[in-house]
Amino acid sequence: MDSEILMKSVQDVLLAVPHKPFLCLQMSAILYADLMDNYNLTCNVVVGSLSYKDQVIFEHDFDISGINSSSLKLWSGHAWVDFNGLIVDLSIFRTIYSEEFKKSCKDELIHKFGVGRGGIIASREQMVEDNLFYTSVQTLNDDDITGIIKGAYHLISR
Repeated sequence: MDSEILMKSVQDVLLAVPHKPFLCLQMSAILYADLMDNYNLTCNVVVGSLSYKDQVIFEHDFDISGINSSSLKLWSGHAWVDFNGLIVDLSIFRTIYSEEFKKSCKDELIHKFGVGRGGIIASREQMVEDNLFYTSVQTLNDDDITGIIKGAYHLISR
């Protein structure tokens, strides 16, 4: 039952948020809020770094708790939702497919996962098997998540 709710919530977020790269914080916060508020399911928004093989894709470079929105524009880390031990990353493909993503692993990642993907939901072990290494640095609290959602409201209200 929880997996069905997760899939519905993931689809709702993917449809609600404009198709833009680098919205990991916003998409993760919105998914968290939907799962917690509408379904009373426990999950966490986690921030950290993401690497593919030996290449850093996103590197967490400072504590984002309690900072203002102008500072977030400078943050180069990554965010995802931890749901019952699964990593739920809704922004990775929107970012990888974008013209703004310039990492040398871009073509290899697209070849590996294909085009038109919405997101990744997998265990940490499955991610490691695919050479994706999610390094957790901190779990955001409700105040941080509320601030992110308030800042993201203009993205989905169009």
